[in-house]
Amino acid sequence: MGTRIRIMDMEVDMMTQENLQAEVSSCLSDEYLKVIHMISLDYIDSHEQNELVKQVLAQADLVLPGEKTILSAHHVEVLETGGMVVDYHSVMGLLETLDLEERTFYLVLRDKKEANTVYRYLSRHFSRDNIVGVYVADGNVAEEALINDINTKLPDIVILSMDSTEQEEWLEKNKGMINARLCLVVGSVLPLIMRDNVHIPQWLKNLHLGGAYRFLMRIPNAYFFRKRIFNRKMDDYITKKKLRG
Repeated sequence: MGTRIRIMDMEVDMMTQENLQAEVSSCLSDEYLKVIHMISLDYIDSHEQNELVKQVLAQADLVLPGEKTILSAHHVEVLETGGMVVDYHSVMGLLETLDLEERTFYLVLRDKKEANTVYRYLSRHFSRDNIVGVYVADGNVAEEALINDINTKLPDIVILSMDSTEQEEWLEKNKGMINARLCLVVGSVLPLIMRDNVHIPQWLKNLHLGGAYRFLMRIPNAYFFRKRIFNRKMDDYITKKKLRG
């Protein structure tokens, strides 16, 4: 189906969009919860040495690149041209192509800003009736109440985002109790999604400045800048590895 590549101390699955579509379709037809993580440069940089993160990722069904930046050393442009999954767009775009009209989503997000962004994002592609629940963690997850609500709503897909390693701790503890088909763990890529899908205030739209506002908000997230950061971090990683060795 695919192969795994090592990025610093984390392994990421590389597969074609066609193979991913088959994999997700299989997940949605299985009676047991499957877990797909999407990870970013910031996530790798912050948690590559975290034992809990390593354990949770090792147990995941798929660990996918959430942004092109982390594939900079692997000819990302060639991979993308070849139809490989290179960032979150590949995964979220896949949800649009699958027959998901009858599928339902439950959103577990870290704050109201994230909830608004993801709700708007999904509402552009699916009926709002497909979103059966929204839970805003705000740093204080009532686990039993949340699990009960998820299992009452019986969603097909849970979209999970929490702070730091809280999402890994929550998933490790509660995965066996979640009555859903698929859990998309997106905590590390949601900041990218939010910047790419920035909400434009109405007064800027009225002034016809929406395009300029969107461009300015995306600059810090531009692939060119992120790639430079990745290359510096990779050089630092290689230097430290040589010193350890």
